[in-house]
Amino acid sequence: MYKQSSLARVLREMEYRLFPTLSFEPVERVLYYFLFARTHLAGLRTVRLSLPQIAKATHCSCFLARHASLLLRAKGCVRASHSNKTGSLWEVSLPRQILGPGRRRAQLRRSAFDALDCSTDRLARLAILRRERGFCFYCLQRVTRNAMVLDHVVPRVRGGGSSFRNVVACCPECNFKKRTRRAAGFLRDIYRSGRLTAAEFAQRLAALTRLARGQLRISLPR
Repeated sequence: MYKQSSLARVLREMEYRLFPTLSFEPVERVLYYFLFARTHLAGLRTVRLSLPQIAKATHCSCFLARHASLLLRAKGCVRASHSNKTGSLWEVSLPRQILGPGRRRAQLRRSAFDALDCSTDRLARLAILRRERGFCFYCLQRVTRNAMVLDHVVPRVRGGGSSFRNVVACCPECNFKKRTRRAAGFLRDIYRSGRLTAAEFAQRLAALTRLARGQLRISLPR
């Protein structure tokens, strides 16, 4: 159990360093506090809980609990392991362990976004759709949001991940035709078929480079 002085120090680090540095959403704060209380304040290293149990205890929906837990895991604040039907073993890192000496705010945010699975997290998927602004990433044709699909630029079978650096929104036709092909070669075929002008083709190749560098970022809603 924490002494009063130690607890006050940890809470100050949460409020004045951890939450502002990593731009915690309100539901992230609630989940982090809850899991902190169930582990560190209870003198435990881990606690087994399911997402429905967490959602009920924190008075939020299962969707919000899952979304917040994904963000917390991406930011290195909590770990969930050994999952089974009764839940996962949750381990909570303290602010000093998360921030560490010399780690900058930009580095922490970048690593958090890199770890976020944009193919499964609903809010991240919506952020990818907003980033493309209603146009197919490959052929630049306007597509309704309901018709758009997500595509892994470097296919998962080729080792591609699901971060914002490798997931784009595109039309169903491009998604079907590209399949497991390399994006640059696919864009070349689109250009040769006349669906892209020379300027658009060069723009799309540049967009691929910017995407891989992490320059085409997404913004998650508060």
